[in-house]
Amino acid sequence: MAIYEEVLARADRLPLWRHDALRRLCVQGGWSEEDLGEILDLAKQHHGIVSSLDPAPQPIRLAVEHFPAEANQNQVVVLRSLNTLTNVGKIPSDQALEFQAQGLTIVYGGNGTGKSGYARVLKQACRARSPGTVYANAYAADYQQQLTPSATIDFELNGAPEQTLWSGQRGHVSRPELRGISVFDGDCARHYLQSRETATFQPSALTYLQQLANGLNQALRPRLQAEIAGLVTDITPFNVIPADTEAGQAVHPISPTTNLTRARALATLTLDEQAELARLPQEISETDPTAKATNLDNAATRVDELANNITAAADIVSDHVMDTRQSAHRNLIEAEAAERAASALLQAEDATQLLSGTGQGPWALLFNAAREYSTSTAYPGQTFPVTDEGAVCVLCQQKLTPEAKDRLERFDRYIRDRAAEAAQVARNAWTQIVRNVGQVSVAFTAPSNMLESLGTRVATLPDEIRCLQEDLNTRLQWLRAAVLSGEWQDCPAYRCANPTASLHQIADDLRAEAARLRANLNAAALAAKRLRLKELEARRTLSEHIEAIVRVSENLAHKAKLQRCQDDIGNTRAISTLAGQLARTYVSEALAGAMNDELNMLDMHHIRAAVSSSGDAGAVRLGIQLQECQLDPHLVLSEAEQRMCALAYFFAELQQSGSFSGIVFDDPVSSLDHSHRTAVARRIVQESANRQVIVFTHDAVFFGELVTLCQDVLLIPEVRSITYRAEGPGYIDAGLPYDMRKHRERIAYHHADHQRIAANFNNPPGDNERLAMRNAYDDLRVTIEVGIEDTILNETVVRFRDGISVGRLNGVMVVQEADYREVQRLHDRCCRNVRAHSHAAGQQRPVTQPAELLQDIEDVSTLFQDIRRRRG
Repeated sequence: MAIYEEVLARADRLPLWRHDALRRLCVQGGWSEEDLGEILDLAKQHHGIVSSLDPAPQPIRLAVEHFPAEANQNQVVVLRSLNTLTNVGKIPSDQALEFQAQGLTIVYGGNGTGKSGYARVLKQACRARSPGTVYANAYAADYQQQLTPSATIDFELNGAPEQTLWSGQRGHVSRPELRGISVFDGDCARHYLQSRETATFQPSALTYLQQLANGLNQALRPRLQAEIAGLVTDITPFNVIPADTEAGQAVHPISPTTNLTRARALATLTLDEQAELARLPQEISETDPTAKATNLDNAATRVDELANNITAAADIVSDHVMDTRQSAHRNLIEAEAAERAASALLQAEDATQLLSGTGQGPWALLFNAAREYSTSTAYPGQTFPVTDEGAVCVLCQQKLTPEAKDRLERFDRYIRDRAAEAAQVARNAWTQIVRNVGQVSVAFTAPSNMLESLGTRVATLPDEIRCLQEDLNTRLQWLRAAVLSGEWQDCPAYRCANPTASLHQIADDLRAEAARLRANLNAAALAAKRLRLKELEARRTLSEHIEAIVRVSENLAHKAKLQRCQDDIGNTRAISTLAGQLARTYVSEALAGAMNDELNMLDMHHIRAAVSSSGDAGAVRLGIQLQECQLDPHLVLSEAEQRMCALAYFFAELQQSGSFSGIVFDDPVSSLDHSHRTAVARRIVQESANRQVIVFTHDAVFFGELVTLCQDVLLIPEVRSITYRAEGPGYIDAGLPYDMRKHRERIAYHHADHQRIAANFNNPPGDNERLAMRNAYDDLRVTIEVGIEDTILNETVVRFRDGISVGRLNGVMVVQEADYREVQRLHDRCCRNVRAHSHAAGQQRPVTQPAELLQDIEDVSTLFQDIRRRRG
């Protein structure tokens, strides 16, 4: 106990949250996920972070009553009874598991019988190195209501009877005297074997200190790092708030110390300030004439462009243009009339009827083409038409007759008369006019906002422009119809005056206003208003980001606290130093010598223990050494060998303590082979000669070893059986389970079973009677087989026991042939009635009557009694 007292004396230097973490280790032997969450919450609270749990956990300072199980030489504590178990698995509350105060008590139970439930309560109450957890009945409908396991423990303290209530409620501390009971099980073995060096041992206080330092750091740092990484602390989005404004100076740089009260005040604009913010841009625009003057100049340009577009559109359908088109049409008519007159004269001069159209448009084009061909190619240098001797017609290329010569010359005079040429020119000009009129447009764009603005200056101007647009379209449609029909009467007149003069005047007025504005600049007033607008806009931007800024500032403050908490958790030097100092005191050569003695008693002669240390603070351990082995022990030792080393350390600590209080083993030989199991059984029996020893086991071979070894040294163990009945697990019987009892103990059960069957037997028998009888003969057959082992073979060979008892062979010799025949007869009787044998369907074997069953039971009992009587 001294080591824990030293830990307690020096724990005042630790913060309360570490006190609480160490307390949980001492009470529970480890931390659950819930424990780690609460420990981290306590560490955060220590650094000013509000608890996130409801209710908030409160740290509990480590005290003497929290020390884990360690033997104490100043007092002797033994267990007498574990009873009234409530909400411990499915174990009934009316069962009592009793222990003898001195010597060995063996608690035997198969898997699923509830044995572990009893053992877990003792581990919790006596605080083994790894107490584990006691669970309520997981099958109960109200399991989710956090059922609290509890039990009553009767014990003796220095011979005086005591009683205490153990509770599984979190934070409950059992009677401190019970920590004198040392408990060992598989979890405890793993607790001895450290994760860093799997073949080293040290007192539990040192293990807990190392867990408090390194284990807690490894468990909690990743959680803190993840929480820190999840905090939004990016301040770059808030750079949009100008740093040279009052709002910017209030928040930049954003940090945990940012004055959020002032920031919120600046982020709140009054109604007057909101109105000022809306008004200032217009005032600045008026105060600064440059921008407005530029706008006026641009407006003047657009007005001039509209006037020019109107003028261009009006020119297309002006009266002058209309007259020109009509004059061109008259010229065409007159030219074509002259052409027709010349053509008629041409026809009249020729005795032969000429082709229709001769002398008119297409024909004139053909004749002029013939002229071009003659003068350039056929008869170059000669005057057209060439009518000399031998000349031919350039069109039909046949010899010219006198009539043909005369006609060509007349045609030439006709063409040179210019009537046809003038008509063609008039036609060409008219064709172009018709094409142009069909393609031109009088549309122009006058946006509605421009018309509205123009209307503020000349009220009638928008209507005049729209009216002109309609008039221009009407005149264009009339012109298009006229050029096609030749009808030129009733040309549409303009309904209103042309607005271009007014537009040009407005443009001139706009430019004049711009010039006047530029002459009225007030630089000081403009600068003041611009500065005020910047401040208000910065505050508006601040209002848009204030909540995010508050979160980031709070996150930065939270992050700083988390980092301090993380540094605190990682600051383990003081704890490691304390562990090192205690290790040099309590990991002694004497402890190593005691462990080596225990290793010898456990037949582990190839393994030695020695004190070792490394450069790490507190790394003083009781290490394992293997003779002539070139590898580290933890790479060589099997799991069974490591468990044996853990048992040796458990006994060594026990011997060093000088205590004679009780000890408890829960399945100590799990994973051990035959030779190791025997060594453990021998060591436990040896220890039971000096103190109370309680062994929980489901291993029948180990149970047999314990019983045999006790018989060898004339010790009488108490045996308790835990069984699973129809009602559930956890039922306790004194002595061996029924299946492991000798045949003499089973006969009484058969008599009781017969009475129950006879009392409920009906004739004619039905299925219930048939089933009851089959079960009875099934058990009776097992009794016969057990009798063969312990009576006929005189326990020469016993199941679950190593070796053959050769010295008992003489007892086998007294068995007579008649005995063997009787065994065969009774065994056959059982086989004919049990369920394991199938009978022919047509056989219809009758159900055995209760009287016959009773006679068979008596015959079995008489058989084995006679053999034992002859054996003397």
